[in-house]
Amino acid sequence: MRCNLLLAAGFASIGLLLPQESYAQGLIWSLPEDGTSMQWFGTYKQTEERADSNEGPQTLQWNRQLTIKSVGKDTAEFRGTPVPCRWIEIKVVTGKPSSDVEGGTDSGLIGARIYRVLVPEGAVYAKTVDSISIPVSFLPIVKGYRRFGEQEIQPIKSKVLQVYPLVALLRSFRELSSDATGVVDPGVELGPVSATHFTGTSVVESPTIRSKNTTDLWQSQDVPFGLAKWKVTITRETKDISDPRTAFKLVSSIEVEMGAQKVDTQAEPELVLPDAEK
Repeated sequence: MRCNLLLAAGFASIGLLLPQESYAQGLIWSLPEDGTSMQWFGTYKQTEERADSNEGPQTLQWNRQLTIKSVGKDTAEFRGTPVPCRWIEIKVVTGKPSSDVEGGTDSGLIGARIYRVLVPEGAVYAKTVDSISIPVSFLPIVKGYRRFGEQEIQPIKSKVLQVYPLVALLRSFRELSSDATGVVDPGVELGPVSATHFTGTSVVESPTIRSKNTTDLWQSQDVPFGLAKWKVTITRETKDISDPRTAFKLVSSIEVEMGAQKVDTQAEPELVLPDAEK
């Protein structure tokens, strides 16, 4: 399983092999009351086409749990001005189903990825662009920390949290198309909620690699942090540099589907920071 998870983590980074583009935070559309925790549950499926194998495509599938918590308020300087901020903790667990571990997902030797970041409250938008129509490409942070598996806690050196691809495969779309059916119930384990369905598609291409990201979002005010459900499909095609564009062939794909599962109003941080770093 360790090898399989490493393979998945590596393929999730295919966007880094393509021409540079801007990726959105995409995951946090609103801030709930402090002390709120929201958990989503779903599946992460990876398929390798294996054109040279008689056995055909190989498909691997894992469970995925993602938890976001609001775990404290603070005032901190952001762009030269003291502003209200929120400590946000994000935990991602990917692995095989197991009744022997808390949460039911065994991440094996890879372990969980946990981020704890101090976010200016005013930097969280319920739109793909800000008040002056600039795309919301990253989630700004005052400071942050992360821990991967059993490693030591490390500071996040960047002043932004880039969600794609290690936290979630939700990327930036300048525009999202809304569903003509209007407000719907996406049917999640959390229970009935009202949500608006949006879709976005992006194609990034180099002379030898083409990646297509198709994303469905169900945005909801009934769900803490703003997303009730999402589906992402990423396909990767390749060709020789001298071949025409019609020669692109599918080599691999990823499908992720996540739905709101559980809310907690007594959230406590899992990533405990030394007093000097709080």
